[in-house]
Amino acid sequence: MAFDSTVQETPRVAPPVLRPRARDGAGLAISTEVRIHAEDVGVRYGERPAIEDVTLDVHDRAVTAIIGPSGCGKSTLLRVFNRMNDLIPAARSTGRVIMDGVDILGRDIDVVRLRRHVGMVFQKPNPFPASVYDNVAYGPRQHGVRRRARLDEIVESTLRRAALWDEVHDRLDKPAFGISGGQQQRLCIARALAVEPSVILMDEPCSALDPIATLKIEDLMRDLARDYTIVIVTHNMQQAARVSDYTAFMLAGEERVGRLVEFGTTDTIFTAPADRRTEEYITGRFG
Repeated sequence: MAFDSTVQETPRVAPPVLRPRARDGAGLAISTEVRIHAEDVGVRYGERPAIEDVTLDVHDRAVTAIIGPSGCGKSTLLRVFNRMNDLIPAARSTGRVIMDGVDILGRDIDVVRLRRHVGMVFQKPNPFPASVYDNVAYGPRQHGVRRRARLDEIVESTLRRAALWDEVHDRLDKPAFGISGGQQQRLCIARALAVEPSVILMDEPCSALDPIATLKIEDLMRDLARDYTIVIVTHNMQQAARVSDYTAFMLAGEERVGRLVEFGTTDTIFTAPADRRTEEYITGRFG
């Protein structure tokens, strides 16, 4: 779904092993259609700059990973794409972020509607204190869906899309806090999907999960990338190599302002980076 332009609104280690990413049985393919164009993006908290001069393209129906050491502004950049930084006192974003022909940093943008189109999944699972069913149905209800049959349809189809239906279909009326952490995170992904976004942002979505749950989320990301644009922040180099099509490497200098060092296809960034600092980070020599 397009965003509506009329809306007012140390030791050297081996690099990670790349996994070929096939699409729909058509062989190796990477989307080249740009969904989001960020140009000279900066964020300041009061007088302190957090990131500066970030320019990159987020491609449609692909996974873009943002990597880099702690404090380099990865999450700050991610939050620019749905204006979550607006919720932080004294935060101010500059530059342009063009989505479907609209600068979403414009003053006349309906931010509530923007966030419907650009969903967010956070570092730790954060289900609402409600049933599994009501967690998924919350968004559609907020957008005017009232008919129970339609809500039932949305809940089932969305939970299936999040690879969770078979595990929770017999406990939809039970509290969401009663399911496992990995299931809760997939529930949060389902909650985001229920309002039919076009872009999904994920901020370290597996950092609180065990390896088995992490692999399920990674497989889900690859599956969802057939239909959605996904941007993920991760510290896990193996994860970035496994799931992403494109990778952005960020770094903060002595002044602790985050800047984009390098952006390209994941294969290029992990096997033939253009910048020495990228290679040193990926191979574990710093960060």
